[in-house]
Amino acid sequence: MYEYIDSEDQLRSFVNDIKDVDWIALDTEFIREKHYYAELCLVQVATKDRLVCIDPMAIKDLSAFAEILNNSKIIKVLHAAFQDLEIFYNLFERVPAPIFDSQLAAAVLGIGDQIGYARLIQDCLKVQLEKSQSRTNWAQRPLSTKQLDYAIDDVRYLREVYPMLIEKLEKLGRTTWLDKDFDYLTEASTYEADLRTIWQKVKGSQRLKPKQLAVLRELGDWRESMAIKKNLPRRWMASDDVLLEIAQQMPQQPSDFSHFRGLNENNPHIKDWIQCVEIGLAVPDDEWPRIAKFNKPTEQQALLIDLLMLIVRHQGVANNISPAVIAGRKRVEKMLLAGETSLSNDWRGHLVNEQFQEVLTGEAKISVEDARKVVIN
Repeated sequence: MYEYIDSEDQLRSFVNDIKDVDWIALDTEFIREKHYYAELCLVQVATKDRLVCIDPMAIKDLSAFAEILNNSKIIKVLHAAFQDLEIFYNLFERVPAPIFDSQLAAAVLGIGDQIGYARLIQDCLKVQLEKSQSRTNWAQRPLSTKQLDYAIDDVRYLREVYPMLIEKLEKLGRTTWLDKDFDYLTEASTYEADLRTIWQKVKGSQRLKPKQLAVLRELGDWRESMAIKKNLPRRWMASDDVLLEIAQQMPQQPSDFSHFRGLNENNPHIKDWIQCVEIGLAVPDDEWPRIAKFNKPTEQQALLIDLLMLIVRHQGVANNISPAVIAGRKRVEKMLLAGETSLSNDWRGHLVNEQFQEVLTGEAKISVEDARKVVIN
């Protein structure tokens, strides 16, 4: 059974009860279709002996729960943690820490690359989870028993899987492999929008010239700022197509918008867009944003990338890890074209950096043993 908490007094009592635990399993349900920020609708928590659903829509002050999220002695165990952590950061202006992400742990254990929660539970516990509520409206009240049963399962089984994952990581000597990944997830900067680079997410921006990109940068900044201020989806402020057309045409007076498809000079954002154009056009040439040109590898470079990918695959097999978790071809290609010889400064690099450098300096020897096994010396 599980508890349903919908008052501040209940929440405070629960927080007091669990303030000395070593870890909690944690999940959220939310909606974000009509907002910039996700609307938190439910928080599920599991300890070794308790299962709780917290209703944030009924509790105005959630600061008591923030004490648990920010308690450095309590590990917050989540699956695919990014969105949950982003929600808590936006609510409390602080990222919960320390954390453990079971999806990342499953990847370094060879259980699956970006494995979903349901499959993880099926693989580890042989439990088939209910999927009927996956598209439910979590903002509606009251929540049905089916909805709550579905939601609490997200932590009911996570608390069982967590000790199993820890045991496997310890057995394989991989307990520290994910430290840098977890550090990244608990950095505030991970969840902060960079208004000056958000233009890079506009689809089709690669078709624009640098001068037009200077205008697009201002438009992207404006759209993101407005979406944040109004807490509405950025596409509701202006679509990518509209921003691209403005950046290309550079209209400087309301009447210039008359030929824009779907727009007219009475649009409430016209003045803002014209100001963005003016600011963008005033940017000096040497400060125009530029999109890095893609350099296609030469035939010899392509052969080197093939050799490096052989090392990636070899290490994947040797460590029972999907090679894609270590590095994809594009990542290796980017490294080589940048003149670098190391993949990264984390567990992925630990697996391949030394052999990469040996291959690139001609020190490595790659051979086939008994026509069945690749050997790298």
